[in-house]
Amino acid sequence: MKPYLTKHDAVVGLHESGFTEDFELFGNDLLWIQGKIFLRPKDFSITEVHYFPELSGKETIIFGVYSHRFSTGGILFNHFKTYTDKLPPVIIRKLILMDSNHFNLQ
Repeated sequence: MKPYLTKHDAVVGLHESGFTEDFELFGNDLLWIQGKIFLRPKDFSITEVHYFPELSGKETIIFGVYSHRFSTGGILFNHFKTYTDKLPPVIIRKLILMDSNHFNLQ
């Protein structure tokens, strides 16, 4: 994963890497905006994570998401306030899987 200094750079870099679609989180599912399809947790994985803290106490996390079922990759944004909001459980599970898959490849 390439580190990015700004959110803009992360989005441009992800687009250049083939993450061109947009996703939105709805409960445990992702809505693929362009495809107008809901993806269940088994239908997608998180392959990149880019974290951007802000002085206001808010944080932005940009996820690179890939769906093997639909052969498409895209971007999911998560904005939250430090110490008050939590990552959704489905995202936490996907991050754990991402880490375990990363370590299994080495």
